[in-house]
Amino acid sequence: MAYASNIHVAVYQVLDQVMTAHLPPPGAKATIHSIIDDLYFAHAPHAMIARAEKISVELHHLEAAVRRGAQEDASHAREALRHIAAEWLDCRISH
Repeated sequence: MAYASNIHVAVYQVLDQVMTAHLPPPGAKATIHSIIDDLYFAHAPHAMIARAEKISVELHHLEAAVRRGAQEDASHAREALRHIAAEWLDCRISH
C-alpha cells in the first residue's frame, strides 16, 4: 500500500482546511473526488473508499447548508466531518 501515506495526508489536509473555513475552500471537493478516483484505481480497501466518499457527501451538505443559511444543518455537517476525520486518523494509525 505505497499510496496510503500520501492519500491519508491529502485527505486529512482537506478535512483540516474545511474545519477551519466558513465554506469548503475552493478545490476541496475536486481534491476529494480525485482522491476517490485514486483509491479506486489503487484497489484500496472498501472501507477507505467509503470514508472518502462520506467526506465528499458531507462537503456537499456543508456547502449547501451554509449557502442556505441553515446553521443547524451546517453544524451537523461539520460534526459529521469531525467524526469522519477521527475515523480517518484511526484508519491511518492502524495501517
